[in-house]
Amino acid sequence: MGGLAHAIPLTGSDQIVAAGAAVLVGYTVRETAGAAAVVRIYDHEAAASGTILAAVALAANESVDVMYPRPARAVRGVFVDVVSGAVEGSVRIG
Repeated sequence: MGGLAHAIPLTGSDQIVAAGAAVLVGYTVRETAGAAAVVRIYDHEAAASGTILAAVALAANESVDVMYPRPARAVRGVFVDVVSGAVEGSVRIG
């Protein structure tokens, strides 16, 4: 990949992480409200649409930290869809 990844903080709501082509290097997500949560990361510049790059289902108080050994290329951009629950964390892009 060459170079360092940038960690983009999650806002807890749907958000644009990258408005153009990027490389998804990893993510860290933690459920914060004591209930299940679902987050999806899409190859899309501004909507919960297109190819799903990652789908994360968390139980209450669960967290995950993923670093890809081979990053995933997002052709259109990177969009995070908080489908349900309350979460915090970051998405790492290169």
